[in-house]
This record gives sequence, structure tokens and C-alpha cells, in this order.
Amino acid sequence: MSAFPRRLLLAALAAVSLQACETGPHGPRTVNGTVVGTADLAAAVLDVTWTGIQGFEGHGSTQVYSAPVAGEKDRYRVILVAPAGGNLTFGIQIDGVYLQGPVITVVDAAGSDNLPRSVANFRVLLEQ
Repeated sequence: MSAFPRRLLLAALAAVSLQACETGPHGPRTVNGTVVGTADLAAAVLDVTWTGIQGFEGHGSTQVYSAPVAGEKDRYRVILVAPAGGNLTFGIQIDGVYLQGPVITVVDAAGSDNLPRSVANFRVLLEQ
């Protein structure tokens, strides 16, 4: 094999390898999330950090309110409210798929009786 075709083959292999390792966007999509814990959960405040967030949406009876955290890139405060109580379901709209997943923390929570709940009793499950 001459030097030119060998260089061409190596360049093609390198390009294919780089495409396989890409960690950037692969198109817009929605990742579904559920705050689970006690049965009477009616509201929660989340701290969400993730690259590529375009917005949030409520699922079922869950209403969603969100805003970016000032001075913090890719970080949002999200309020979920479901007057009937139960698990709070929502969607995170992102502009692509990233190698690193989100960091989501339940900051505050309230039951259907409007009394605070310990955030230690809740977690967020994500479904791709």
C-alpha cells in the first residue's frame, strides 16, 4: 500500500472515530421526570442544572413554572404544582443528548394540606 492511500485510510478512520465519540447535541427532545415520595405531594421546588435546556412542561395535572438562575449558566429553578396531590410529573425540553446528565435537587416541598414536607423523602426519577 502506498503512502497516499494509507494516509487517506487513516484520515477516514480518524473522522469515523471522532463522530462516534461526539458528546454534543443529537436533536431536540423531551426527558420526562417524576418527583416521587409521599402520596400527598402537591408542590415542589427543584434546582435543575443541565446543558441544553430549552424549557419545562407539565404532564397530567402538574403545572410548571421556571426561571433561569441569574449568573449561573444552565441552571434553573422550577416550581411544580399539582393541586390533587401525588407524584409530580414534568418534562425537560433539551436541544440534544449530552454525555453528562442533569443534576436535580428537590429544594422545597409541600403536601396537599399546604404544609411543608421534608425534602429528604423525595427523589426525581428521569425517563429518557
